Amino acid sequence: MKVKNRNTKREKRVIKKRLKIAVFIVLFIGIISAVFQYFKFVSATVYEESVSHLTEVFHQSDNMLRELINKNLTYLHMWGENLQNTSSEDEICDYIEKAQEDAGFLEFYFLSTGGNYKMVTGETGYLGLQEDIEEDIRQGNDVITNAAVPGKSQLLVFATPKAHGNYQGFEYDAIAIAYENSDIVDVLDISAFNGNAQSYIVHPDGRVVVDHSSESWGNVYNFFGILREHSDMSEKEINELLEKFKAGCTDAMMVNLDGRNYYLVYEKSDIQDWIFLGLVQADIVNASMNSLQRSTILLVSTVVFCIAAFLISLIIQKGRINLRKKDTEILYRDELFQKLSMNVDDVFLMLDAKTYQVDYVSPNAEKLFGITVEQICKDIYVLKRLRLEKSEDSEKNYLEEIQIHEQKEWEFECVHQKTGEKRWFHNIAMGSEINGEKKYILVMSDRTSDWKMNQALSEAVRAAETANRAKSTFLSNMSHDIRTPMNAIIGFTTLAVSNIDDKKRVRDYLGKILSSSNHLLSLINDILDMSRIESGKIHLEETEVSLSDVLHDLKTIISGQIHAKQLELYMDAMDVTNEDVYCDKTRLNQVLLNLLSNAVKFTPAGGTVSVRLKQYPGTVKGRELYEIRVKDNGIGMSSEFVQKIFSPFERERTSTVSRTQGTGLGMAITKNIVDMMGGTIEVRTEQGKGTEFIVRLPFRIQSEHKHIEKIAELEGLKALVVDDDFNTCDSVTKMLVRVGMRSEWTLSGKEAILRARQSMELGDAFHAYIIDWRLPDMNGIEVTRQIRSLGDDTPIIILTAYDWSDIEEEARAAGVTAFCAKPMFMSDIRDTLMTAIGQKQVEQEDTIFPEASSDFRGRCILLVEDNELNSEIAVEILNEYGFLVDTAENGAEAVEKVKNSTPGNYDLVLMDVQMPVMNGYEATKQIRALDDPTLAEITILAMTANAFDEDKKKAMECGMDGFLSKPIVIEELLRTLQKNLNQVPGVSEKSRK
Repeated sequence: MKVKNRNTKREKRVIKKRLKIAVFIVLFIGIISAVFQYFKFVSATVYEESVSHLTEVFHQSDNMLRELINKNLTYLHMWGENLQNTSSEDEICDYIEKAQEDAGFLEFYFLSTGGNYKMVTGETGYLGLQEDIEEDIRQGNDVITNAAVPGKSQLLVFATPKAHGNYQGFEYDAIAIAYENSDIVDVLDISAFNGNAQSYIVHPDGRVVVDHSSESWGNVYNFFGILREHSDMSEKEINELLEKFKAGCTDAMMVNLDGRNYYLVYEKSDIQDWIFLGLVQADIVNASMNSLQRSTILLVSTVVFCIAAFLISLIIQKGRINLRKKDTEILYRDELFQKLSMNVDDVFLMLDAKTYQVDYVSPNAEKLFGITVEQICKDIYVLKRLRLEKSEDSEKNYLEEIQIHEQKEWEFECVHQKTGEKRWFHNIAMGSEINGEKKYILVMSDRTSDWKMNQALSEAVRAAETANRAKSTFLSNMSHDIRTPMNAIIGFTTLAVSNIDDKKRVRDYLGKILSSSNHLLSLINDILDMSRIESGKIHLEETEVSLSDVLHDLKTIISGQIHAKQLELYMDAMDVTNEDVYCDKTRLNQVLLNLLSNAVKFTPAGGTVSVRLKQYPGTVKGRELYEIRVKDNGIGMSSEFVQKIFSPFERERTSTVSRTQGTGLGMAITKNIVDMMGGTIEVRTEQGKGTEFIVRLPFRIQSEHKHIEKIAELEGLKALVVDDDFNTCDSVTKMLVRVGMRSEWTLSGKEAILRARQSMELGDAFHAYIIDWRLPDMNGIEVTRQIRSLGDDTPIIILTAYDWSDIEEEARAAGVTAFCAKPMFMSDIRDTLMTAIGQKQVEQEDTIFPEASSDFRGRCILLVEDNELNSEIAVEILNEYGFLVDTAENGAEAVEKVKNSTPGNYDLVLMDVQMPVMNGYEATKQIRALDDPTLAEITILAMTANAFDEDKKKAMECGMDGFLSKPIVIEELLRTLQKNLNQVPGVSEKSRK
């Protein structure tokens, strides 16, 4: 029973609820119906008011037009009578001009019934009138009609009859004045609805007399043409309106023109058969009622809204609360997801399983792919087109195989569309069902950073493996290369001991031991240099350098190897106008010696090695660019090896060079030095044809030490250059011009003799000859001999790249005045010419090494050396040259010996650096701090295996006077001792022990 009561109550509540809803619906429909009827009433009222307003406006316009017509016809009658009484044409012209100023018409015509006219200016023509005026003129009626004149807009013409007049021979039947359509419109001044009303004056058949319209319908000639072309009226409706016009009706209607509603008001005018009609847009007319309509709509809407809101609020109040709660939860969830997706490297997509239409894309897609969310939503396949490489796997559709509640993973490689960066993604696709429809959920995770990290680790592993292989290769090479000279040293030392009584063999063995020792020292120097370059401990020291001296010294150093391998050496300089520069001479020599030594090493006997120096303009003020090309026609290199020629420890592995010893560091050192100098190095090579290294270095020039180049004694005189190389001829010729001479050149010795003879016969003899020693047709000595046979005693200079000591006697006998070594620089040619003409004495060559007669007997040296073997070697060498030697085993002992000595006991101290108890630096400082100034100022020379630049600098800073490196080079040791002891070579024999 209780259950039944509950059901009954529940049914009653449902019935009440439904009744409330029904009442609300009926009330709402009633309100809407009342609002509709009210709107209908307002619209009818607006229509009537608008028509009434327009009608009143057009009444006024009609009256104004009538006044205008009456005024103009009155003027015409008056002007006609006045013209009858005026016979002079000048008076007629003056009269009409005055009338035109008063009335403001456009033109005045003397008019025939056929439409022909003549103006007061004498201009004639035909006036295209819309009406046939002949009958009206004959009956004496005034005429108002439209007319057209070529080149002018449509005119409104007022004409009055004139009985058979004559003007300038033109017989006319009427006089007329004309206004442009715009002038009539200005007079009417229709300003209804803020000037937005359009008006026309038409004939009953629709022909337009006056057009007051601003619409874009062009020139309107017939109003019914507008209706047919721009309105939705049928032909029947247009014909009915035409009949109303003919009947002279006055009415109003609504028409649609070009999709807009217009009020059309028309009224019969009292002027002829004209009809005055007006058009105005309904929106403009109704604007005056908009305020009322808005107020009404607002009021009714407010009432309806209040009632509806009250009733609806009773029904959905609880639902609204629940909905707001759900919306808030969705908002929070969406905001959380948006924030998470923008701060992770995962792109989330949801696709329809059938159409692959994108339902959702996380907003961070543009950041990770470089394409917008809109592009992905428009075409999901745009992601496929991001792939770097096309393959069968790239065209595979991974999604179609996925079932609901399944997932699949794969990798995706692409390019970011904005940055061009290569990126890697890991994709996870899952099948799902939402509202009964199958969906794909795709998660694309950016793994670029992980991939790059793995790549970096892989590259690090490969680099480590490569470094290990390089180290192993280097150790293997060094084991071979160091053991080879060591084997020679040990072997030949053993042989020397075994053959101690055979002086000839012992001398030969000792020479080979010395050669192997020097080679071993060069290997060690290369390794140390490369280590210091890589650690950044090498610094360039710019000093004043003569490039002429550098190349001549280079030729002197390498000439022994060139001669030993029976090679040809060519050295020349081209366009070198600044031979004095600032650079690190030691490092420049190291670069050139490395390149030239390699050229000699890898060129077979009979080959050619050349060095060419050329100057180019620099890009920085005060600096010039110098290009040095070292070229050979030796074995060349493979293209594969050229790619790594400047890498440390690299040597080409071929049968041709397998027996060539070296560290593989020479070119790496060369490249690093060139880079430090701000230059470039380039290699061109081909196997079997040779190699060319091109070094370009920017050097600061010594502009402040520029020599005066011109030689006053030779200025304007003529010289002849003879060389089989065009570049040499060109370069030497330019230098002679700078000296002040006129210069000619030839490539042939025979031609040189012929030119010498001709110049003497013509009285313009040469005053200097510069002839290459080796010419293709005859050598320079023979050319000299034949020139001398002509009776020419002009200075002749032999130019050669070789040592001329073997040919000097023969050359002097043939008449050679002087020799000049290639490459020839400006200073060389100037000095040689000055010597040749007797303006400069021939300088004696400096003695490079101490003569055998140098005598150091009586000189006492304190040798500070902790190594017993090194001390013994040094003592023996010094004793050989007459020195008395005292020794000390460390720095502390050396300080004590100097401190306890008397001035003059020791002439010089040879100080090792690395020693126990006290090193050489500290010992030197303490000696310099002694109380006795004579003892404190004793000459101290470092003699150490620490041979780097910073070691030399440190030695000088602590007070040493010089620096000698180990192993001891006897010539350098003696030269340094002689310099510091002010020893002049003596004449007595050196004592031997």
